[in-house]
Amino acid sequence: MESTDDKLVERCRSGDNAAFDALVKRYQRQVFALCYRTLGNRDEAADITQESFVKAYHALGTFHRNRSFLSWMCAIAGNTCIDALRRRARRPSQSLEETVERAGDFDSGDESPEQTVASEDFARRLRQAVLGLPERYRDVIAMFHFGQAGIREIARRLGKPEGTIKSDLHTARRMLREVLEGMEAV
Repeated sequence: MESTDDKLVERCRSGDNAAFDALVKRYQRQVFALCYRTLGNRDEAADITQESFVKAYHALGTFHRNRSFLSWMCAIAGNTCIDALRRRARRPSQSLEETVERAGDFDSGDESPEQTVASEDFARRLRQAVLGLPERYRDVIAMFHFGQAGIREIARRLGKPEGTIKSDLHTARRMLREVLEGMEAV
């Protein structure tokens, strides 16, 4: 019988590390997808995913039952990604090898170098826009687009009606469109 997230968290708080392993297995794919979409680099996303779960483990005492574990986990991962992006910005410029490796993360093989740069720029702007959304909308966008969860699944995880999730998703997309259009105008 599969335990609910709340039961697994309670078991973790009681010292049952296997319960946390179950949570990691349950949500690792979605958290990795969020980190990869935010950072654009598989290795870095894997590292940040692991770091996010470690942070979550140490912060289990702050988890509230009225919030979904995935939503809470995505907030931790999103903040950890922001920290990684800040660290990246402070690093000296990349070597040619790192630049080529990073470009390979986005390269579909069909794009010209100009299209690849435009795709990377759009991905960067999209990451900024998603991370700038209020938590309510960021969580829905992350679960739907990056975690590939459906409306019904998101509603179940967040404990909200499907209509509310649809409305939040619509609002989040509108907000993203406005932010992205504002970025293009600059």
